[in-house]
Parts: sequence; structure tokens; C-alpha cells
Amino acid sequence: MTMKEELAQILSEMPDDASWDDLLKALYRWKKITYGMNDEELAMEAPLPESEVNAIVARVISASSIPDDMRNTKRYKPGNYVTLGMASGVVAVLFAMVFPPLSWLAAGVAGIAGIIGAVHKEEKAWVPILLAVVSLLPMVFIAGSNG
Repeated sequence: MTMKEELAQILSEMPDDASWDDLLKALYRWKKITYGMNDEELAMEAPLPESEVNAIVARVISASSIPDDMRNTKRYKPGNYVTLGMASGVVAVLFAMVFPPLSWLAAGVAGIAGIIGAVHKEEKAWVPILLAVVSLLPMVFIAGSNG
């Protein structure tokens, strides 16, 4: 039996008001999809019981509940203002107490890049601004304690 014939058979056995979720569960039930299955489930004969299918689907859903910015790298494009700001912010924080002039320069670049990123509505534009502020705080405290 070809893949098309198997799929046609699965579809013909489904009710007319079936949803995409029902189709996905049917494909799991008949082991046409094995993503997310553990070794015991892979060894079981098809069709899988409803409880097993629900457990597999629940695992797949929970595994994909990671926030978008951690798993979808297509939306985050290196080279934008936020990336420049983050890199500068890290340099600013690392050199804040070691070589302050470099830190001040990097903090300025981070802050400006973060502001431009915010104007362009880029994601995470607040991070370089925060890094710039954090890198300048030790100098503010030192200047305040001396004066």
C-alpha cells in the first residue's frame, strides 16, 4: 500500500467534522508520525491506544512551549541594531572597572544602538540600553562617593 493510499484510508475513517488535531492524532495512532515517541511507544503495535496518543501529543506540545525567541532564529537577524548594542553592552560591562574609557565608548554605542533598535521596533531593544546603564553605574557611584 502506498503512502497516498494509507493516508486516504486514514482520512476515510475520520468523521466529517474532524479537525487538524484529530488528523495529527490519527497519524500518531497509526505510527505514521513517530516524532516525540519514546522507545516503548515505538515498539508498540499500531494502532496506539488513545491514552498513549494523548501522552505523545502532550509531550510534543510541552517540548515546543519554549518561548519563540529561544527556538525560532529566523526572526532574529544578526547585524541589526540590537545585536550591535548587545555586543557593545557586554564589552561595556566587562571593561567597566578595568578600562573605563573603553567602557564609556562601548556604553554609548550600546545605548544609541538600543534606542535606534527601539525606534525600529526591534525585539529586545531594551537589552543594550540596560547593559549601557549597568556598565555606567559603577562610575556614577564612584563619582558620587568622591564628591
